[in-house]
Amino acid sequence: MKYLTVGLIFLVVLILQHSFANFMAIYGVKPNFIVIYIVFLSIKFGRLFGCIAGFFMGIIEDSFLTILFGLNAFCKSFVGFIADNVPAGLIGNNLLDIGFLLFLASLVHNFLYNWIYSFGADVSAIFLLFRFALPGALYTALIGMIITAIFPKSIQLRYEKP
Repeated sequence: MKYLTVGLIFLVVLILQHSFANFMAIYGVKPNFIVIYIVFLSIKFGRLFGCIAGFFMGIIEDSFLTILFGLNAFCKSFVGFIADNVPAGLIGNNLLDIGFLLFLASLVHNFLYNWIYSFGADVSAIFLLFRFALPGALYTALIGMIITAIFPKSIQLRYEKP
């Protein structure tokens, strides 16, 4: 039942990412709803689940693209793995902690994705960081904090009692 629920929610998130996120774009920067969902899954069910979910969600997202098949799968599985590696004492259930974790996870995802995507091009890492990684990470963290504020039970940590 858990896998069915995760899959159905992912379909909704995928539709949001490929339709609604385009309307939310500010100067070409869009929030990444899939990264938000992967971070929530990783925090709730553990790094292995987050890594596997990130891989499959990335493969499905890659099926919509025509270049570099597997790049989203790699980046999203990496984010699913590292999101649960934050020490338990560092992250809590308050909004700023969730926002900070989403910012870091999205920053890693955006930088890694754009860095690998730009191999062979004459683009500096500083440009990638300030043009793509930081703005997208800030926007994703802000949207993730809003989602957490609207649905506070959506982000219950594994080591907490319900």
